[in-house]
Amino acid sequence: MAPAVLAFVVATIMVVSAVAVLSTKLVLTPGTTTSSTTLSSPGEKSVSVASMQGLELQVSLNATEIASGNTVQIYLSEFNTLQSVNNVSASQDWAAQVALGPCRNIYDQPFGIAVYNGTVDEQNLSQGRQVDIFPLTACPMYIRLVTGYEFQPGSDLALILPSSGVAPSPLTGSVGVSLVFKGEQSQPLPAGSYTVVAADEWGALAFIYFQVK
Repeated sequence: MAPAVLAFVVATIMVVSAVAVLSTKLVLTPGTTTSSTTLSSPGEKSVSVASMQGLELQVSLNATEIASGNTVQIYLSEFNTLQSVNNVSASQDWAAQVALGPCRNIYDQPFGIAVYNGTVDEQNLSQGRQVDIFPLTACPMYIRLVTGYEFQPGSDLALILPSSGVAPSPLTGSVGVSLVFKGEQSQPLPAGSYTVVAADEWGALAFIYFQVK
């Protein structure tokens, strides 16, 4: 096979193996923060933070106070604030350990969340204690090469590069949190104060808070 053809195949193929692995605590290796950090004020349901090259990480909650057993829904998007097409290289410059689900490798979005006990900010993040909000799950072995994102003007629509020619899709995500997991057991999120930490792969960090009564 010619080198050019081989490179194209390697760049575009997604390899899915039938082998399953047991997911453990979700960790993405933190890197050096190159973007900014934003904290919400108490009671605020949304927050946004400037990220790399005109991008903005946006985070919101359906509620800042819930009863134990109910769900707090966390919404995320990566928004291009520029009024022009914005090509941004992939970075893997994570400033926090985040995910969108128990099998982090199946998601192409460049962001994720974690939930911490109590009130956490950038100063005490490394000492914070994460809540296990995802169950142990058998995850497929899945690999996709992502070299960057081509954002549409003033939008969260983007092509994930290298592109297979499909239309741009929203770089959005949502996580519902109502349970805490310990092994195969779960229970409703206990009463108390919690911090949602959202991060993208370019180093942006956002903190938003909720309470369980």
